Amino acid sequence: MAPHVRSCPLQFTCATPNLSKLFLQLPPSCRSFHASPRTQSIVLVAHDAVTGLHSLTGLPWAYTIPLFALTLRTTLILPLSIYQRRANRKQASLVPIVQSWRHALQHETMREVGHLGPVVAQNTLLRKLRRKRNEIYRRWGCGLWKNYLGLAQVPVFLVTMEALRAMAGAQQGWWGMITGSRNVGADTDALLTADGLTGTALIPVEISFATEGALWFPNLLLADPQLLLPFMLSGAILLNLFGHKPVALGPWQTRFRRSMGIVALAIGPIMIPVPSALVLYWVSSSMLAYGQSLLLERLMPIKKPVMPCKPKRPMKSGLGLPEERKP
Repeated sequence: MAPHVRSCPLQFTCATPNLSKLFLQLPPSCRSFHASPRTQSIVLVAHDAVTGLHSLTGLPWAYTIPLFALTLRTTLILPLSIYQRRANRKQASLVPIVQSWRHALQHETMREVGHLGPVVAQNTLLRKLRRKRNEIYRRWGCGLWKNYLGLAQVPVFLVTMEALRAMAGAQQGWWGMITGSRNVGADTDALLTADGLTGTALIPVEISFATEGALWFPNLLLADPQLLLPFMLSGAILLNLFGHKPVALGPWQTRFRRSMGIVALAIGPIMIPVPSALVLYWVSSSMLAYGQSLLLERLMPIKKPVMPCKPKRPMKSGLGLPEERKP
């Protein structure tokens, strides 16, 4: 029997010098040695994109900021919205197939749990219908998760707002500007760089904001003196909430929509002390979102699904369904 030989730890230590040389050749961001977090690097990308568009077009900032919002929406958000719209149209066309399973699932439910009462049977039937609907949607490539692709624009919006906040010279974040709180250490603009030295802030204040406004807000570093932009923002958000064709909503969806309407009314007074550059971007993004939704409704309409006919005397299934109850 051969003696057991333990692996020598020197086999690993002999290879470490080569790994160390390769590791030291990586940039500081890959070695996680620089002081700024990864979110700061994402904000730097947004800052470089905004300033690059401003340098490329030569337009004042009052027109560059809406143009940047349009660029983001057409390059990043519009393709996702079209993809989501196609999934919604496919889901609407599959409603008759989903409804056709109702009769078979009713009989199956009655055989399984019919003896437990109408409440249990009703809940079981709804659970089976939801499971079958998800199965059909998944088979046709239009799963329900595609209905939430619009949430992907939230990180893009927040990163752009943070970049504009730094360019406007506000020491606290956009939420701190709304609530009036200040970050600890906000009075200094010194940061620790990757080389261990003390330097200025990663995103400097854009001095040209003070002179490249427009109309009644000539200085984008300051709040709107006429208080028009904040209330235009409230109107734009309300337009996105209630400016579309009326559709049938459930009770919880209706409550959520009304709650968001109250929040939209409160956003105007809250955004009064915020620099005009941030409010201008938010107004532009909201109006472009409304225009995009109108464009999709016109070019990619969702047809009303074909619903099953309702007989004058519906056959009772014994489940106690709402449509089977006497008026």
